[in-house]
Amino acid sequence: MPRDDKFSRSRAGCLQCRKKHNKCDEQQPICSFCALRDLDCQYSSGVKWVRPKEPMPTRHKPRYKDTRRTIEQNIGRPSALFAQTCFESAEDKSAWEYYISLVSSNVPAVDGPDNPYRQVSIPALSSPILLETIICISTEHMLNFGLASIDRAAKHQQRMLRTLGQNLLSIDATAACGAGTMVTSNKHEREALLTAVVLQGIIVAQSADGVLEPHVKCASWLMQAVGYFDEIPQNLMARMTVQRFGMVDVMLAISRQRRPYAPQNFILNQPDQHRWDTTEPSFHKMTGCPQPLMCFLVRIAHLACDMSDGLETNTDEGAVLNEAFQLDTELRAWGSGYNGIPPAQYERTPLDILTECFYWTAHLLLARRVFRDQTCSPRVQHLVHVCFGLMDHLSTGCGPDSSLPQPFYIAAREAISPEDRMWVRQKHESMTAYYREQQRNSAMELIEQIWETTDKLRVLGSGSGWPTGTKLSIVDSYVQALDRGACFFIF
Repeated sequence: MPRDDKFSRSRAGCLQCRKKHNKCDEQQPICSFCALRDLDCQYSSGVKWVRPKEPMPTRHKPRYKDTRRTIEQNIGRPSALFAQTCFESAEDKSAWEYYISLVSSNVPAVDGPDNPYRQVSIPALSSPILLETIICISTEHMLNFGLASIDRAAKHQQRMLRTLGQNLLSIDATAACGAGTMVTSNKHEREALLTAVVLQGIIVAQSADGVLEPHVKCASWLMQAVGYFDEIPQNLMARMTVQRFGMVDVMLAISRQRRPYAPQNFILNQPDQHRWDTTEPSFHKMTGCPQPLMCFLVRIAHLACDMSDGLETNTDEGAVLNEAFQLDTELRAWGSGYNGIPPAQYERTPLDILTECFYWTAHLLLARRVFRDQTCSPRVQHLVHVCFGLMDHLSTGCGPDSSLPQPFYIAAREAISPEDRMWVRQKHESMTAYYREQQRNSAMELIEQIWETTDKLRVLGSGSGWPTGTKLSIVDSYVQALDRGACFFIF
């Protein structure tokens, strides 16, 4: 299979090349890259945190084996269907099939016969905007694996964005915002448009320069227009869309250190595990995070902004801290079964391990952004090592690890020791080589920047006689500015 040079760099290169994501020629005692730049060229001792695993499976094998049987049960034999369906080209038809057999398998944390990301390909055949979106997702995925050209991917993206724009322009914005809901005759079209907008995140994650923020804003407006902030949708596609929007909204808000776009009374933000996790599509299986735990993350995002706003205006923090302590108590009660001890091999399912990763990430966010613990504090470093220990047991390609990026990169930025940072780089390289989502590299570049600059600021602060609170404020303000100026996102 053709591979891009970006993903074939040496895994045994010098530390300078690995830090800069450069392909090292491994010359001894100094490589060519370091020699030209007069850098200190050093090689790793070879000690790794990551345990030896089974050979990494290729992502070109769907996790659920009976995809064709599932489609035939729902829409009949493909040959009969294609006789009635007009694809613009054989390439479009191949891309649709590729999405069904492979791409849809890797979007949710857990794949299976009821995977809604696969089933959405059925209504897409009668919805131009959904079909364009699915074809665009496929070609971007194929591009990253050397199976499609840049020109082909660009053509499909331009066509998809043009169709998306035409659909948005067709909406009577005044009537939609004034009435709050769409008329029944248009609601199915608006649901398809909302799904297409929400699925843009899959395309953005695969491209190096994609920006998700405008799509989430647009999706929030459409959610309001179809009334899904207040009511639970009944059909499978709409439930999948609402679930994905809710999780992307809160994780993007955490990544940018701002509030979610969804209102706090959004029905998905009210804990109800029976309604969302035990019915299909299961929120837990789709995202890797139980719905009640997602609700804690929403509250933490708002509390972090309340704390940040209070620090900027010098207002009393007491009320925010009281609410934070109450949230901490509730969170510990909910996760009382989690002890942070990495499981023995095969003792727990990958989905359960991923769930605990989200749980301890919530504690880490609470400590850093609400209680304002420093990165080097014992509590933060303990939480970081708990997360790393659990993540080390999620082998690359196991399935649920496709939903690991957000907990991973949130914890990774708090790594201090050279050993922890080396483990982060190795884990990042392993996941990126497998999933090929280009924005993972942007996330890692930001983490490297945070490590380098915050190390300098801490050293500068230590020698300046600044009070501890001042040092903390400068470092956290710098990281917050980086987060708010970032454009990447992976989920």
